[in-house]
Parts: sequence; structure tokens; C-alpha cells
Amino acid sequence: MAMASVASSAGGAEFTSANVEKAVCDFYCNACAHHDIHMWLTVAQVSQQAWTFSWDLLVPGKNVQVQFFGASCLHVKISKYWNEISSDHYDALRTRLLEKIVQFAQGPKMVLTRLCIALSSLALNTMPDFWKDPVHSLINTFQQETSINLDSTLRCTVLLELLTVLPEEFFSSNLAQNRRAQLRNELTKGLAHILLLLENLMSPNSPAAVYDASLKCFSSWVQFGIVLNESESVILHVFASLQNPLLFDTAVDTLVSVFSHPDTQRFPYTIHKLMPVLLQLHDILNKAVEQYDMDTCQGVTQVVVAVAENHTKMLIDGALSQEEEKKMQTLRFIDLVLACTSVPGYFPMDELCSNMTFTFWYILQDALLEQDKENFCNLLPIFQPIYLKLIEHLLIKVQFPTDQVYDDWSEDEKEQFRCYRQDIGDTMMYAYSILREPLLGYMYSALSGIMNGSKEVEIRWQLMEAILFLFSSVAESIDLEENLYLPSLLDLLPRIPFNNIKFLSTALFMIGSLGEWMSCHPESLERVIPLVLQGLRNSEVATAATLALKDITGENLDHIYPYLQQILQASQSSLQSGVLKSREVLRLMSCIGQVLSVLPFEEIMQNLSPILSPHLQELQQLASEEPSPSIRASLILKLNMLSWLFGALYTEHDTEGHQENIVLEKKQKPKYLGPKPAVCDLFKRTLQTLMDDFAPLAKDVAQLLSQMYQTVPHVSILDLTKQLIIMFHADSQFAPVVQVLLSSVVNKTLQLFQSDVQMYTDVVEGFMTLMSQILKKTKNVILNGSFNLSEVFQAAVIGMSMAENHTVKASCIFLAELLAQSTVPAVQEMVLENGQILLDRIIRNIGGEAPRMVTEHVADVLFILTKHHIEHVRTWFHEIVEKEGYPSVRVTKTDKDNFTKAILRERSNKRKVRELVKEFTLLCRGLLGTEYAAQMVAMM
Repeated sequence: MAMASVASSAGGAEFTSANVEKAVCDFYCNACAHHDIHMWLTVAQVSQQAWTFSWDLLVPGKNVQVQFFGASCLHVKISKYWNEISSDHYDALRTRLLEKIVQFAQGPKMVLTRLCIALSSLALNTMPDFWKDPVHSLINTFQQETSINLDSTLRCTVLLELLTVLPEEFFSSNLAQNRRAQLRNELTKGLAHILLLLENLMSPNSPAAVYDASLKCFSSWVQFGIVLNESESVILHVFASLQNPLLFDTAVDTLVSVFSHPDTQRFPYTIHKLMPVLLQLHDILNKAVEQYDMDTCQGVTQVVVAVAENHTKMLIDGALSQEEEKKMQTLRFIDLVLACTSVPGYFPMDELCSNMTFTFWYILQDALLEQDKENFCNLLPIFQPIYLKLIEHLLIKVQFPTDQVYDDWSEDEKEQFRCYRQDIGDTMMYAYSILREPLLGYMYSALSGIMNGSKEVEIRWQLMEAILFLFSSVAESIDLEENLYLPSLLDLLPRIPFNNIKFLSTALFMIGSLGEWMSCHPESLERVIPLVLQGLRNSEVATAATLALKDITGENLDHIYPYLQQILQASQSSLQSGVLKSREVLRLMSCIGQVLSVLPFEEIMQNLSPILSPHLQELQQLASEEPSPSIRASLILKLNMLSWLFGALYTEHDTEGHQENIVLEKKQKPKYLGPKPAVCDLFKRTLQTLMDDFAPLAKDVAQLLSQMYQTVPHVSILDLTKQLIIMFHADSQFAPVVQVLLSSVVNKTLQLFQSDVQMYTDVVEGFMTLMSQILKKTKNVILNGSFNLSEVFQAAVIGMSMAENHTVKASCIFLAELLAQSTVPAVQEMVLENGQILLDRIIRNIGGEAPRMVTEHVADVLFILTKHHIEHVRTWFHEIVEKEGYPSVRVTKTDKDNFTKAILRERSNKRKVRELVKEFTLLCRGLLGTEYAAQMVAMM
């Protein structure tokens, strides 16, 4: 058979075993025809013939992929098309499946597993009426040597494979709630047999394959729901298997399943009984660390973390226990968690264990803080030393390696280490919740001890950097009144030789994190500002320096004046040096704006001139150059610099001195029409900063907006136009400018509707938003505008027909606002001329031509139209409902009549109209009454 005939269509070739076998083989050999062959095989798999050809594909000697497809077909048919087989064939099918399972007992494993899954599906379909207690039945069958012609090892492994996939198939099957409850009850009857079997098979004398399969089987039934106290002896066998390297990984996975299962939290007594074997993991961990066996370290950590995270309450109760042994076991277990946290080596190069424990330390502190006052007071002396030990370990783990080692790491490894340090920082915050000031004292003592006791400070930068990093991690949690350790820490900073870039960056980040605290301790500014300004001159730490300066200036405006000139001079010098990246430049401009805000207006202008002049000159030069990508990038940077400056600059202006500001602003207005978002953002920030003082600039900016919009319409221009008109429409001097600007924008936008307007959906959305907002705030600007409002109305109707949700929504909102002006003669005339077109568009949208998520907004337009123009709407509705198949072939004339009458009755209840429209649109789309419809109504 030619492959073309197989792949052409499902009906192009018969579903015979030969055709299916060839198709499967070609699927793995012919990449070009993958899709077509896959589609053909999918149809074959669910066909009636699959009951027959599946067995033919399972003949020994055939290709493994062919055998696997045959087994998969059987599973699909049994699990999804069980109704195709009559009850008198159940027994034969079960027997034949068991025969095939025995036949494939030695492999291939993938085929055997799929056949076992198929038999599990059969069991789920036939219990309890046909196949009662399949677990016990299978165990009995495989225990009889005469029934199963396999050696004992294979009989055990095949039986365990069947018992492993049975609960997995139960969870993956699509079952009704009642049927699932019935099956769970039936399978639960087999739990005792499962546990007895596993206890017998988990013997030191069992072959490794049998023991491994037993572990997997137990894990599968744990997920189903094994009662912990009834499986204690089996769990002890699982722990024992950790000593066998061949079983270690499977045993770890099994124990994680056991201790992570939510039901185990109901058995704290049993968990405590298992504590001695859990504590034996410490010896395994120590031995693995000595032998540098990181795989074993990871496995032990997984088990320990599973217990710790899921049984934190038990650990807290154990720590409070009056039983000394129980209390000591609990504390020894927490010490085991600490040992996992402190596995030696650098993450992620040498170890991958320590990060697994971080979540537990959060859960533990959270649980401690939730205790009542009495318990918390009793627990604090117990857990504070534990958290202090944790800090000692984290102080080691967070340290950088030597530069030589670190430079050999890949970028991905460095990023993992960065994230790891951040996780340690978060863990520090949890620790601070428990330790509070003693934690600060510990870290300060460690740093001062290095400074005062070491003669080789230059080689200890990693430890000092780690201490500063931990300080920065808890900075936001430190009480603002703290006046012991932080002042002493800042006193140490000038003495520290920052001879490493990473060290200096961390110090700067720490200084920035203390910005809010400094606002309560302004005397500390003189210690830190020189270091921060020094960092501005170094490109390698400029990011940290600009961030620190921004945090300090933002939090300390009331105290920054004595350092203002120092900051401005250093900032200007740094800007002129060219060592800063774009983001750092913008951040520095924001800092300049913040510090200038503390000055009187006249002094702001005096200080602005030397800072801005070189950038304004460069901006003018760039604006006169021929456009190119590099010119564009430079222009955007310069504009954003001004934007960030004005965005941060805030001052309560006097009326004097405004003319100087206007001159500066006019200087910065470029005579180019390039990067519009950056230009508009600049003026938008300026407008938000100056508010009414922006008025002298408004005319020039309006002209610029008009020019830019005529060149290439952009939504950012519309957004700024909206703000400008809303703010200054009442200004009699600006009123003519408003009309000219709005007319220019309207006429240009209407031109877009004469071409391929679908290319400008974002502009249409912005335009409709502009019009609706102006209509809402100052309707006379639009109603008395020098443009054709009727054409705008028609454009909004077109906007309702677009595919984008937001565009349709914006058009609907504008139309609803406009239709509400029903007393205005121009609106009445416009509705009379175009109302039927609008109603047609509304009904078409409801009928299915608009996205479902905008139905509510379409309904609002219909409500307003009906409310204010009822007589016209009644006439138009009558004409509309007479059309055959309109707005959907799924609705009858009766449906349309009922909908029309209901809408015409509801002239005051917008919510009711929305509900009617939602119901009718679902009817038009053929979704009424479906579960999907219920979900959509909830979303809409």
C-alpha cells in the first residue's frame, strides 16, 4: 500500500492490521508525513476494527512501536469505548489480556505497562458487578504457579506492575462522582491485601527488581490513600532500603510520597514513632558529605524536607512536649534540617541541597508567629538558638567564591547563584521575625570583629560582603527607632577597604535599603552620601549607586538640603563622564528632580540650567540630523531624561519665574516628529508636574501634537491630547486652540476609516476613549465642534465591528455617552439618519459577529438607544426581525419577537437588558443551556 493512500484520509485505507502496522512504521520513519499519519492513526485507534487489529499488532517479533500502538489501542477502546463490548465478552477479554501480559512479562517494558493499564481500566469498568475485589483476585492468580507460567521474580514484578497502575488509572479516568466513590470503596477493600503482599516482598532476601517494584507499588497506593498507622511496618522496610544503592532513589521517592500526603497529618503519633529511623538519616548524610556523594545528600534532604514542611505543627508540639525524649527527638530532627541547609560547597556547583530547606524555615517562623502569646513565649527560647545557628550557616552559604572560581562559572550558573542569594535574603527576613535585635547584634559583632581583629582585611571581603548582604535583606523589617547597631554599622563603613566590585555594590545596595530608616536618623546621611556619590564615578557599580541615591533622596527630602549641591555636582559630573548606562542615566535624572524639589522655584531654575543646557543642545542637534536607528535611540534617551526629571520634580510654585521655565520648555520642544511615545511622555510628565502652570506651554504643545498626529497617528498623542483638553478647556484663551487641535485629530482619524482601518485598531480605540472622556467632562467641546459629528458617529459604528475587544468596548462607551445627549438637536438628527445602521450593528454583534466578552458593552448601547429613542427603535426592530436567518440561523422569528418585546419593555433597568442580551447572544451562538455557556456568563 502506498503511504499516500494511508495518510490521505481516514477513509482512504481500510483499518486492517497490515495497514495500521505500516502506518506506525512510517510514522517513525517519515517525518514529512507525521501530521497526516498521526491523524489517520488517531481515527484508526477509535474505530470498531481496533478491537481486532490491536491483537494482531501484539504478536511477538513485531516492531516495539507497533506492539505499543496495539496495546495503546486496547487501552483506548476499553477506557473510552467500553459500551461497544457486550457483558458476555468481559471474561474472554480479561483472560486474553492476562495472557498477553504474561507473554510480555520479560518486555518490552513499555508494552507490558500499557497492557497492565488496559487491564486496570477493564477492572474499573467491571467492578464490583462482574469483577469483585480485583486486587485480591490478581494477587491470588499470580501466587498460583500453575496459573501463571513465569518464574517467581517475573510473577512478582508483573503483579506489582498491575497493582501499581491500578490506582493511577483510577485517578486518570474520567468518572462520574458517584461512580468514583463506588470504585474507591471497592479498591479500599484491597488495601489490607496490598500491605500484606508488600510486607512479604520487601525482604532483604528479595531480588532488587522485586523490592524496587514493591516500593513503586507502595508509593502508588499511598497516593490513593493508605492509612499511615496501618502501613508502619512497610514504611520501616522502605527506610531499610535506603541502605541499598540500587534502591535508594526509588526509596526516596516513596518516602517523599508518604510524608507529603495530606492524610499523614492526621497521624502525628505515628510520625513520632518513626522519628528514630528519620534521625538515622543524619548518619547517612554525614557519610555522604564525607564521600562527596551529592546524590545521596539530595535524596536525604528530599525526605527530611518532606517531613519538615508537611509536619511543622507536629514539630512545634514536640518542642513543647513535657516528654523529654520526644522533645529531644524533635530538636535533633530540626538539627538534621540545619545539617541539610549547611551541606558544604557552593550552590549550584558543589551542592543542590541547601535551597530545598528554605521553604521550611519560612513555614516554621510562620507557624511560630501564629501561636498564642503563652506558647510563643515558651517557644522563643527554644527556637531562637536554632535560628541563630541557621544564620551562621547562611552567612557561609551566601558568600561568593574567589573571583578566579566565580569567573569560571557559566552565565546560567551565576544567575542560579544570584537567585539562591536572594532566597537566602528572604530566609533572613523570616529569621529576623524570630530573632529581632539579637540578629543585628550578631551580624554587627561579626563585622566589627573582622575589622578590629584581622590584619589581612583585603582577603576577607567575601565574609564582609555576606554580612552587608544579610543586613540589606532585613533592612525593611528593622524598627525605625533602632539606634544601636545600625549607627555603629554605618560608622564602620568609612573604615572598610572596598577593594572588590561585588563588595562595593552590596554595600551600596545595603545603604539604599536603609533609606527609610535614615529618614528617622538624618545624622547618618553624612556617613553614606560620600560613598554613594563615589560610586557614581564607577561604571561597574553605577547601578547600585544610582539605586541607592534614588532610595536615599526619595526617603529623606526633609533632610537632604545640606547635601544638595554635593549631590548635584556629583550627578552632573557623572552624566558628563559618559560612564553610565541608559537606565542609570534616567535614574540619576530622577534623583536630580527629587533633590531639586526641596528648593524654592527660582533656585530650581538656576540649578536646572547648567544641568539641562548640554542635553537640550544635544537634543536640538539630534533633531536636525537625518533619521537613523542610532539617532532615534539617542533622541528617545534625551527625551526620557527630561521626562524622568520632570516626573520626579515637585514644587509648590510661586507665580514669579514662570517665564524662565517656559523658555526652557520651548528650548526642549524638538522640531522633529520622530519617537512620539517618548515626546508625549515628556510633556505628559511635565503637565502632571506643573498642572495649571503648564498653561503658557499649552498652545505650543497643542500645535506640536497636531503636527505629529497628521504625520503618523499614534495612541500616545491621543492620550496627551485628552489630558490637555480636559485640563484647559475652560481657559478662554485656550478654547480656540482646543477646537483646532480636536478638529485636526478628528479629521485625520476619519481619514483612516477611508483606508484599511483594521491596521489602526489601537488608534481607533484611543480615539474613541478620547471622545468619550471629553464628552463626559466637557460635552460642549464636542457638540459644538467644527467637525462632522455624524461621521464620527458612523466611525464608532465601524469600531463596533472590529475584532479587538478593547476597540469594540471603547466605541460602545463613546456611543452610549453620545446617545445620552438626547435633548441636543444635532444628536437627534444624527440618530434619525444613522440609528437604524447602529441598531443593525448592535444586533449583528449580539448575533455572533463580536467577541462574547464585549456583549455587556453592546447591551449598554442598546439600552441607551432604546431609552431615548424608543419610537424609532420600535420601527427599526420590526423591520429587522422580518429578515430570514438574521442575525443567526439558530434563532426563529418567535425568538426574535420575544427578544424585541422584552428589550422594548425594559427602558429603565440596564442590568435586565444586559441579562436579556446575554441570553439572546448565547441562543444565537448555539450555546444556551450548555456548561460552557454558564462559564461564559459568569465571565461576562
